[in-house]
Amino acid sequence: MGEFILQVKELGTAYGKHIALENVSFSIQKGEILGVAGENGAGKSTLLSLLATVQKPSHGIICFKGKDIRSGKKAYRSSMGYVPQEIALFEELSGWDNLMFFGKSYHLPEKERKERIREVCRITEFPEEALRRPVSRYSGGMRRKINIGAALLHRPELLLLDEPVANLDPDAEEQVIKALKGLSEQGTAIVYAGHQMDQMEALCDSICFMKDGQQILYGTMEELLHPGGQKIPLKQLWKETSGKVRKKE
Repeated sequence: MGEFILQVKELGTAYGKHIALENVSFSIQKGEILGVAGENGAGKSTLLSLLATVQKPSHGIICFKGKDIRSGKKAYRSSMGYVPQEIALFEELSGWDNLMFFGKSYHLPEKERKERIREVCRITEFPEEALRRPVSRYSGGMRRKINIGAALLHRPELLLLDEPVANLDPDAEEQVIKALKGLSEQGTAIVYAGHQMDQMEALCDSICFMKDGQQILYGTMEELLHPGGQKIPLKQLWKETSGKVRKKE
């Protein structure tokens, strides 16, 4: 068994009396892709914002390489990349200037920033000749690629992705998925939140089902999709599992 990059233990958060997320637990190894699946409002984005330290949990523990991140949040953030569901770019700036800005926020020297920009363009298959154009003139797929590229500039060991292929055309979606597989093969651990079951079944090594802020199932694809030696689709497993869970009052 490899080293656990990320361990989450009984993680949860609440807003006043409203429980937004409760008792989520899982572990991810180097190079593993964990899919966090569920409908809108299931708690996927809340979970990723907690993992990204954008929000503080009400209870539970997040450990990075065996250490509670509360005792080393700065080191954790420097080893983690986060791509939220909403595109976070400066529309009036070029793709190049956006990436230079984000690279500076990671304290990368200018020469290294330029090298990393070319590197993430290769990874995401973003055309370098388009870097000088304003982001406002980019297609949805180009914006998504630049957004992902910004999170990769510092070569994170852990990548958090919230609906990374939302609203993309099939070709752009295929390129993003190909890039994620490549990152996984190079050892990057990935948490991928989404709702496209067929895509997640093909991409992910393990799966966490979420519903109404609860974790309703967690395990490896191998163990969950082959009960009794027979193969079942992830979409079918979702229907069977979610159908048994009552909505919280």
